[in-house]
Amino acid sequence: MRLASWLRRPIVWLPISIGLIGFLVWRARPWEAAGAIGAVDPIPLIVAAALSAVIAALWALRSSDLLAGVGQPIAVWPLIPMTAFANTINNLTPGSAGEVVRMYLLRAHHHVDYANSAAVIFVERVGAMGYLTTSAVLAWTTWFGIVPAWLAATAAVALVAGPVVVYRAGLRPFAIVRALPVGTVVGLDRWGRAKGWLGRVDDATARLVGRPRRLLAFVAITAAVLGIYTAQLILVARAVGVTLDPVAAWGALGVAMTVGVLSLLPFGLGTADLTLAGLLGVLGTSPSVALVITLGYRLVSTLPLGLAGVLSYAWLSARLPGVGMADAARAVRSEVADPSR
Repeated sequence: MRLASWLRRPIVWLPISIGLIGFLVWRARPWEAAGAIGAVDPIPLIVAAALSAVIAALWALRSSDLLAGVGQPIAVWPLIPMTAFANTINNLTPGSAGEVVRMYLLRAHHHVDYANSAAVIFVERVGAMGYLTTSAVLAWTTWFGIVPAWLAATAAVALVAGPVVVYRAGLRPFAIVRALPVGTVVGLDRWGRAKGWLGRVDDATARLVGRPRRLLAFVAITAAVLGIYTAQLILVARAVGVTLDPVAAWGALGVAMTVGVLSLLPFGLGTADLTLAGLLGVLGTSPSVALVITLGYRLVSTLPLGLAGVLSYAWLSARLPGVGMADAARAVRSEVADPSR
């Protein structure tokens, strides 16, 4: 049975959607936030929740620009549900497994070949994670006076230009993988085909990060996304009468999100929350208030984006074209077997 035909059936995607919503609500635990927050100013919370729509649009804008960079342009609007869905699955599964589904959806809906979508997703995930972590560390150490502001700014500029320098110097991650002596383990013929496909992914990645214009656009959009995340945290804190320094908030949230991602657990399973609450305590917030802010942030950020992803799943599944998993698998095999295609 074809996967597309199977997923289009309401009897399949509707129960899955309801189940995902239930899991999201359980993870967001709005009842905890409601019980802990007490009297608040609702306006900052409403604004913070509304900003989640901007984040979803920026995800799609970033993906659209990168896809154009590999010669497969897609408008921003059709990518909004796709990136929202992938983000939700990433949060629900270990190791960001939602990106594998996004590759299939990009192929099924927009005929994007797997080598190009792999390059785009690699840049999005690894690049965004790298900038998130490094900028958070720089912000945190600068706020504490460990690193002078001028040195942090210099390091930030160097980090922005880093991928261009690395790729132009030939220090490519996929090239390193292709050089690994694993042919005797997986089979020489199979590894030879895989190396050819990885070469296509490597070339597409180089076209994205090796061009200053494309990289600067990626950095600008990623910085905007991280900035909105930080604004949401500041707004939640303001709703309970706490004022957070933007630099400190950026650092605390970035470090907490990094811990959550590295845990490889769905939504970090509390690791990101525990880290954020602890870092807010380091900033001088009482433990109880730090917990309230953490729960409030989860309520205005995680839950709206997660619900958007679930609705996107239902919409995408009901509209899948007649391309089955067997067709997708054959396409992958043909690309791996003939890298010149």
